[in-house]
Amino acid sequence: MFVDRYQGVYMRKENFEIAKSINFIFCSHPLNKKNVDEDYLEEYQAAGLNHTCALFSFEDLENGKLSLYGEDIKGVTIYRGWMMPPHMYENFYNLLLEKGIQLINSPKEYAKYHLLPGWYSDFEGLTPFSVWNKSRDIGDALELTEGLEGAFVVKDYVKSRKHEWHDACFIKDIKDEKESGRILRNFIDRQGENFEGGVVLRKYESLKSVGIHKESGMPISEEYRIFVFKGEILVADNYWNENEEVNISGEEYLWIESIASRIESSFVTIDLARKADGSLIIMEMGDGQVSGLQQIDAYGFYRAFQNQDKGNIYSIEYVKETINELIKMGVEPEVTLCFRGNESEYMIIGYADHVSFQRCGYYDGSGEIEYKTLDELFKSELIDGICLKRDWNKVIDIYGPDYFNDFEFKKDLYKEIVALRNKEWGDRYPIFKIVKKEIDKWNPYGLLPDCPQDEFDGESMRIAMDMTWDHTVDQIAKCISDEFTFSFEDSDMFSFKSCIPIAENIKDNMDYFIKNGRIKK
Repeated sequence: MFVDRYQGVYMRKENFEIAKSINFIFCSHPLNKKNVDEDYLEEYQAAGLNHTCALFSFEDLENGKLSLYGEDIKGVTIYRGWMMPPHMYENFYNLLLEKGIQLINSPKEYAKYHLLPGWYSDFEGLTPFSVWNKSRDIGDALELTEGLEGAFVVKDYVKSRKHEWHDACFIKDIKDEKESGRILRNFIDRQGENFEGGVVLRKYESLKSVGIHKESGMPISEEYRIFVFKGEILVADNYWNENEEVNISGEEYLWIESIASRIESSFVTIDLARKADGSLIIMEMGDGQVSGLQQIDAYGFYRAFQNQDKGNIYSIEYVKETINELIKMGVEPEVTLCFRGNESEYMIIGYADHVSFQRCGYYDGSGEIEYKTLDELFKSELIDGICLKRDWNKVIDIYGPDYFNDFEFKKDLYKEIVALRNKEWGDRYPIFKIVKKEIDKWNPYGLLPDCPQDEFDGESMRIAMDMTWDHTVDQIAKCISDEFTFSFEDSDMFSFKSCIPIAENIKDNMDYFIKNGRIKK
């Protein structure tokens, strides 16, 4: 399984209700406070497609003043902008709260995950061994090295200087006092006023390399940035390689979910790296509001708050609710799914008393399995190792009955269409379903599955309209022969005799429907 770079998994309904209507607030441009900071322009545009967005002056906030611009917002809001020291964030939070605007993370939550000492003890053993102090004094920093062995990375509570890898970040041998002193002194001096908290020493881990940074010489490893929203994975992507697949296994994905569920904040990032032995390790955590998108596409990121992927724009809950509504209307909905990295198409079919899942196509077996409920189906291990609840992020296309894409807004219209269809067909509509099923299996000229799935629907509908439940095999065969000879002008291919086998299958299925109230698999 691969975790998709734009959507980790569908949200719980209660989280989705919050996410889809959340506000965003961005830093304004330093020279034009009514415009967004140019570094956040793309995010601002992407967020604005589905969310209300406001601006504020970062520079004014540094001076203790809140200056708001853009759209008026109220309620739960996510800040997207530059890092703030915890005391500045607390002031920001309180000033906004006076305006009826509540940032998604409290000042306590912000500080806990913005500063390494806040979250380290909760995940000790899953992240590199670390020691720290509360000082920027070089003497105190050197005292931290006592008793340590091996290679270490130096940082403060928030940031390292990894792009100055060999001068102010990486200590090859912590026992080498001269080299350790040089790196520590460079780090403290160069951090300057950006120094946050104290000095942190993190044990250097041997990671799976994907190259060397051209400018700094820093080793680049297989790393991932995970955005977590209210205990659930929102988005996952590579930290360095924009076009590479996010190669996280199903077991690793569950491990990340377990970490996400332990986070005591509503919006956080987890940075993971793959060790040389193949396992994953937590490299950093951060407040999600001040964490960069790295390689994540801005539009994909903000679609995730609407439970929308690039190709699959439907949440699991939407699909379930739509299928159930269609079943109540007397329809047997067929929803087709396409998965990333899988050439086959799959179908969910809803019946009055059960649902089924199957692989489309008739040459390698459909693998159709029946379930009592949609909930059972979505939780189960299906054909080809698919579990819809786990693998929903891999769905890149999904299509179903008419109005499926906006069913929640057009269900009344669809009810009218179903009523008209029932009036026209009466109790004979299942005949069309049976004819279509058998004609598609017959697949004259081998047009399926390369052609659209409705390739023979016109012929199937006209055949069904000429039939009744008491038609004999010969009568059905004549209907098929007449229709296909007319459509394809091939009397030899569609002779009465050649149509007998397909007619027998249709008749057999009609008899089965009369007896059992449903179409045979």
